[in-house]
Formats: sequence, C-alpha cells, structure tokens
Amino acid sequence: MRKLISIFAVAALLAAAPATAWAAAAGSAKGVKQDAAAALEGQTRTLVVGSDIFIGDEINTDAKGQVQVLFADNTKLVVGPNSSLKIDDYLLRNNGDPGKFVVDMLSGSFRFATGNGPKSSYQINTPTGTIGVRGTHFEVWVFPDTGFARILRDDGTVLYKALGEKEWNVLDDTCEVGEIGDGQSQLLGDARDSTGQERADYKHEFRYADNQSPLLRAFWFIESFECLHKAPNVPSFPTNPNFQSKAPPPEQPTIYTKWVIRAFGPKP
Repeated sequence: MRKLISIFAVAALLAAAPATAWAAAAGSAKGVKQDAAAALEGQTRTLVVGSDIFIGDEINTDAKGQVQVLFADNTKLVVGPNSSLKIDDYLLRNNGDPGKFVVDMLSGSFRFATGNGPKSSYQINTPTGTIGVRGTHFEVWVFPDTGFARILRDDGTVLYKALGEKEWNVLDDTCEVGEIGDGQSQLLGDARDSTGQERADYKHEFRYADNQSPLLRAFWFIESFECLHKAPNVPSFPTNPNFQSKAPPPEQPTIYTKWVIRAFGPKP
C-alpha cells in the first residue's frame, strides 16, 4: 500500500510541474542575493545558488536582489537590483536543436560576457533596439521609464542599433558608451572623460563598473574600474599655438647700473 501511495504521489508531482522544468537547463545561478525570482509558464520560483535557469524564464529582482548566471557554453550574465530580463532562446534548445542566444533586457542593470558559442548567434534585445556581440564584455542599463538603453564597452566589439535603423553602430574602444534611443542610436563618448553629473549618472547606471565587489571573481572585468574612476583627460594649457604670454618683459638695466657694474663689478 505504501508503494502504491508513493507512486501516486510522484505522479501527482510530475503532473503539477511544468514540462520545461524536466528538460536540460540552459544555465545555473552561481550567485544570488534575495529577493530574486524566475517565472516560467505561470509559475514563480525563488532563485537560490545552484538554481537551474531555463529557456522562457523571466528573471526579476527587487531593490536588493541580484543573480549571476553561468550558462552551459560559459556565457556569463548578471541581473542587477530592480531589474527584469527574459531568456527567449539558447544555443542548444530543449529538444536538442541548435538555436541562438537571445535575451530581452527589459529594465535595470546588467553585465554580460560571451562564452564559447558562435558570436553571430548572440542577440540581446532592449525595448528600443538590439545589441549584437563579437566576443565581448560589456554592461547595459535600461531606463525603466523610457526603455532607452546605454552600453558601456569593456572588451571586444559591441554592435547596437535602434528599432528601424539598418546600420549598426560600433563600440570597439575601452570605456566607450553608446545609447539606443527612440529610433536612433548614438555614441556618447569615453566614460573616462566624463565629469560632474554625467560621471555620477554613469556610476548609477553601470553599477558594476563602479564597484565589482558584489560579484564573484569569475564575473569581474579587468579594465572595468578604470572607466569610472580615472581622472578625466583635461587638456594642458595653453592649447592655442599662437598664444603669447602677456607677462611683462624682464627689466632692462639702466645706464647708471651698467656704469656701476663696469666700475665696481657685479654685486656680490
């Protein structure tokens, strides 16, 4: 009788669980700060270290939440506090067919590093555009109110364009910042040259470039700290090649001084 009851109990659990949960996971959570949750097929589960991440998962964090995900191909993804992201596709789908790596960064802060998959297979969507990668480390901030996205490049090449644009913009220098707006994308410049409020905004948006300590070392970027902590490149003065000093010319000796020097020699 106990065996019969156990069989029925297992069958009930299998029936209640979503089918995707029994397929191969796309990745796993290596670092989690609560609260962070994943929603799949109408069911929400709290994420903890070691939790499996599946195609279709929508990951959401609160003000103190954070998730560091390592995918099977060694792709690394960080979902920061007050952020939302959905995993649309993965390089190896649940049925074994080859796919693409597609995620939707819906709102908040993210850090991303490509893994061993074909670089042309990576696609990152934002509410206002698309990001493509070519072997890359970068951070993304998606404004919650407008859906605009800003990208801070750390290494490799980042492609980005707004919805409706045909040509890609390119970030290929360390600390370059690009923005995807409403129908238009643009290069904002080098974060190391930012000052004042602009520097403060970047530190808020690219939180892990400002401080990597909340992350596991495997999710650190080597040159990231320099982008928001190096002093701006202030030009030296004068910058005008025709500049001439207005300082008074050195005082010329008077006739009396010249006579004294000839008669008695220079003053000791």
